[in-house]
Amino acid sequence: MRLRTRLLVLSVSTVAAIVVVLFALHLDSLTRVWIDNAIERSNDKGKQIQSLIGLRIADAPASATSSLAQIKRTWNRIIAGDQGLADMLVEQAAVRSGAIIEINIIGEDGRVLLSSIPARQGQAAPSAESLASIRDSVWARLSAITTSTTDYETRIPLGIPEQPKIFEIQLLSSPELLQDNVKKGLYITALASLLALFAAAGLAVVSTQLALRPIRRIGRAIDTLAAGRPLGLSQPVESREDREVAAVEYKLSLLGEKMQGARRDAIGTLVRTVAHEIKNPLNAISLRLETLRLRIADEAPDAEPEVDLVSNEVQRLDRVVRTFLDLNQPMELDIREFDPSELTSSVLETMRPAATQAGVNLQLVRPPRGFTVQADRGLIEQGVLNIVTNAIQALDNGGLVKASVSMVNGVCEIAVADNGPGMPVNVREKIFEPFFTTKSTGSGIGLAFTKRAMELHRGGIDVESSPGSGTTITLSFPALRRQA
Repeated sequence: MRLRTRLLVLSVSTVAAIVVVLFALHLDSLTRVWIDNAIERSNDKGKQIQSLIGLRIADAPASATSSLAQIKRTWNRIIAGDQGLADMLVEQAAVRSGAIIEINIIGEDGRVLLSSIPARQGQAAPSAESLASIRDSVWARLSAITTSTTDYETRIPLGIPEQPKIFEIQLLSSPELLQDNVKKGLYITALASLLALFAAAGLAVVSTQLALRPIRRIGRAIDTLAAGRPLGLSQPVESREDREVAAVEYKLSLLGEKMQGARRDAIGTLVRTVAHEIKNPLNAISLRLETLRLRIADEAPDAEPEVDLVSNEVQRLDRVVRTFLDLNQPMELDIREFDPSELTSSVLETMRPAATQAGVNLQLVRPPRGFTVQADRGLIEQGVLNIVTNAIQALDNGGLVKASVSMVNGVCEIAVADNGPGMPVNVREKIFEPFFTTKSTGSGIGLAFTKRAMELHRGGIDVESSPGSGTTITLSFPALRRQA
């Protein structure tokens, strides 16, 4: 899982956990409030009924010598036969105040004397859990407003000092009405919690982007160093924002400079060694060619052009070695006037035997009107030769290599295109680095030399390539246009 995804999941899950906990706490608080409200309303209503029954009993004639048993019988008769009181119980239960659905007056024997439900009269009083007993238990409260289907009761005693509980007023509260009341209050809370969760997710996305921005900067800096390019930081950036990241970038820049310096030193040492080993044989070959020229001048004059061709190639190779040795040092160009179309044609003819052996067809597209340029012919020729060689080697199963010459706004362009497999991005970014090659027998100096040659001419080299679409490399350098 990506770091960005992990941060998003962590942030959203943390906020979600907080929202769930707060929602649960609010749910518990709301449930407690509604249970307290139901208990309070049941007590209030019970006391009202208690007062009313007391008035009814007080209005009845009583003897001062009545015994406790006589008082109980009198009270039972008054309660059981009071139709007005029965109607009042029905009316009070119908109000559903505090979730109350039933009111019963229970005698000492546990039977209902009077009820808001007429059919209940004379039967055993219904058994129910006390509403007050669930108030102090979290799980009992949660069950009351989620899964409970049984009613809860509140009982208020009615009697005299000698026996305070002759009757009991039972008020039954429905859990379904409690649940409905709690759900109404939770709807707004649930909506607010959901909006908070979405807002937290949006903030998590933004904060993750901001948090990862320094890491992405460091990643880009490392990629730049891996590609062999300098970061270009001469000093650390002194700012409050991302000061630590800027310091890391600066240290990476210093490290990159040291790496590039060490690399240049290593390459320089290797190049000097290789150039020394190559120049000695080249000098020997050049001397032997001059001796051979003198010997065959009279005996085989027709062979002299061939000797001249070999001598020119030796001189060009010597120039290549010296140029590569001076890749990072100034050098003088041998500026001459020549026809770039003729130069490109000469390179194609030189490479034609190798192309024929590989099954590759070479094609030259000349400009509509010929022109000449002023540049270092040897360097330009070697650059074109390097590109054509690479194009032929890229075509494993044969194909087409097409070279074209043109002049655009005073800039000479020599493009070499092939219909080979193309290059992925990671290879395309490194092909001009010295000693980088994807071939088992390659040296990795051809395109590095070509790029250096174009830079010496204040020109450039452009690559267009993608897997499966072939490769086109274009050399461009400013030149004076003249009609050939």
